Amino acid sequence: MDGMTTVPLTAPTGDETAGPGEAVSAEPSATPVGILELSERVAASVLTRFPWLVRASEILLALCTLVCLVACGTRLSALPLLPIPLFAVSWLFLRRLRDAETRAHQLRWSVLTALAAMGGFWVISVVARWVS
Repeated sequence: MDGMTTVPLTAPTGDETAGPGEAVSAEPSATPVGILELSERVAASVLTRFPWLVRASEILLALCTLVCLVACGTRLSALPLLPIPLFAVSWLFLRRLRDAETRAHQLRWSVLTALAAMGGFWVISVVARWVS
């Protein structure tokens, strides 16, 4: 049992502050965690638990870029090329994410990667409406 402590079901002898049958905490109360620190922990946890996620994201960005290139050839228009710079920026952010050492940097690069990729997908949807 790593990280777990046992808590007695009754108050220890000599402890008059606790009522009979009242559990007494063995640890001091934990300090509250802010939203930024919680976000950093989540990002670090996801990257630690799923190390293949960065590689899968790179493959997904490459496939989306390939789809844009094929769409450019089939539509005979340069409009499907518009999302490619955003996918390239997202790929660069992924490279930075892979090299990030602190949780703050991991959070920063993962958020920027997600925003750039979502921007690319949004541009794809806008271009699809323009072309059709």
